[in-house]
Amino acid sequence: MNAKLEELLMKRYPKIFIQKDMSPQDTCMCWGISTGDGWFDLVDKLCSKIQDSVDRNNGEQVEAVQVKEKFGGLRFYVNHATDEIYKYIYDAENESLDTCEACGSKENVKQTRRGWISTLCKECMEIKDEK
Repeated sequence: MNAKLEELLMKRYPKIFIQKDMSPQDTCMCWGISTGDGWFDLVDKLCSKIQDSVDRNNGEQVEAVQVKEKFGGLRFYVNHATDEIYKYIYDAENESLDTCEACGSKENVKQTRRGWISTLCKECMEIKDEK
């Protein structure tokens, strides 16, 4: 994710992304949010639901320990999560499989089958193939 979008998420959800300045020996969040820009809204909505659940239930603060793309899907790893929060994560990870990781489109989205697996819309797939 580009630095500007990543910074926006970290400012909106400082409690969730508290580990961003920790060392690589302690967290994978030191490498930032390793997804395409197209998943910004997906991650934003997920973080909003997580923080709302923590605040509403007076729960232990959930902290992201790694956010990345793997096998064409969002992976959002946390600590201190409840079953409700794991359900939000599961739903967002599933939604990512139908959301272009480059532009966020939900139209004509497919996964590449050769090399690095990516989840892209038809237009972004064509751009990738041209490179």
